[in-house]
Amino acid sequence: MRDQKSLYRFVLLGIICIALNLRGPITAVGPVIELLKAQYSFSATTAGLITTLPLLAFAFFSPLVARFRYTQMMFYGLVCIALGELIRSYTGMMGVFAGTLIMGVGIAIANVLLPSVIKAKFPKKFGKVMALYSLILVVSATIGAGISVPVAISLHLGWANALALWVVIAILALLLWYPHLGGRRKYQRPTPSSNHSTAIYKSPTAWWITLFMGVQSLIFYSVVAWFPSILIARGYGLHFASNMTLLYQFCSIPVAFFAPMLIAKIQNKNRFFFIASLCAMYAFAFVILYFQSSPMMVFVATLLLAFPMGGVFGIALLFISMKASLPQNVAHLSGMAQSIGYLIAAIGPILLGFVYDFTESWKPSLVLFFLFALSLIFFAYKANSSKAI
Repeated sequence: MRDQKSLYRFVLLGIICIALNLRGPITAVGPVIELLKAQYSFSATTAGLITTLPLLAFAFFSPLVARFRYTQMMFYGLVCIALGELIRSYTGMMGVFAGTLIMGVGIAIANVLLPSVIKAKFPKKFGKVMALYSLILVVSATIGAGISVPVAISLHLGWANALALWVVIAILALLLWYPHLGGRRKYQRPTPSSNHSTAIYKSPTAWWITLFMGVQSLIFYSVVAWFPSILIARGYGLHFASNMTLLYQFCSIPVAFFAPMLIAKIQNKNRFFFIASLCAMYAFAFVILYFQSSPMMVFVATLLLAFPMGGVFGIALLFISMKASLPQNVAHLSGMAQSIGYLIAAIGPILLGFVYDFTESWKPSLVLFFLFALSLIFFAYKANSSKAI
């Protein structure tokens, strides 16, 4: 019994360390994106590609992950994350894009596998472990958003070294996952089931969940990419923009932990109103940013962003787990939601960057943000009211 508990704690520690690699390396770019633009003379459209590339990797590699043995694929994914981070920082302008893409492939692998690992290893505590997983994702995003500018500017280490710090976390996760490669305790490769995999794509429930995942990811990564630049364009300094980014990430931490657990306990008929309230905060925040630019109103908008940015991704994961009955169903639904969903999300950063380049103003992009927030509420309603797969 004691050995079993020790094994579960070891697996949980590995899950935590892997989850720390899944958001921070991406959110770390936004606060220093202006430094990259200045060094390489990037347009906003080109700079948006830096955030879009990991999302494209999520989209194209997520469906392939479940076909292979979990333990080996997770290890290879972590190797890709570490290698991509080094290439992104230290191999020049093309390396920024190549390294980001390689890193995105690694994150895609872990994104798909971790929910299945959690459901397989913690079936009786799945909700709590998923809540912890969602919390660690937000903590990772918060650290990424918070340390880039201080390390790059205050410590005079530059953006490359600031981004390369995440290699340390990737190596730690590799060391913790390596023991899973040997011994008898291996996750078995799922039995191929092409009919079931195809059936997922015919399910209306799967499509509503996928659209919800896609739009919430589009908003999240677009805000991560461009929120500092929006504030800088309003006349604020890089440190103020970085602090506001850190504020919404930090305030989203408790929401990320409690929102999935609360929603899981709420009756289905009342669940949508809670979810819709979170999504509506996005819309209110974008309206404020469109019409107001005073420090106080920027502060209010930042706080409003914190709640959905912390809770909505956990809700998307909860939809996947609640609407799928078996661990292998979770893997197929997770693969679909993350592949197509992140393909939708990939449109956001580069589209909003292009709109800014074309109009030389962030206001049209804020209108698009608002429309995306309204559509997110609709997709939440459909996903919540749909039947289980």
